[in-house]
Amino acid sequence: MAIVCALLLAGYFAVAVYAVLSPSNDPQRGMADGFITFVAFLVLCIGGVLWFGVARKHPWVVRIVFVLTVLPALSQIAQEIFLLVHRAE
Repeated sequence: MAIVCALLLAGYFAVAVYAVLSPSNDPQRGMADGFITFVAFLVLCIGGVLWFGVARKHPWVVRIVFVLTVLPALSQIAQEIFLLVHRAE
């Protein structure tokens, strides 16, 4: 469970870094960068909580972080399956 959480958190962080570093000439770029930086900070904080749970052997902390990290991935997969099924009709 901890390995899956760590991989998902690393992926989320990589997407946030890619979004900050991508070129854009949008006038609201500063606000977007601030929000993405905040999201990246939250991902790092959740990673710290995961590390604490693993280092101190608290399985309930790891389970909570697992639920927090897996739900966005599962909801995206469910949305893609839903769109695939309804597009086929």
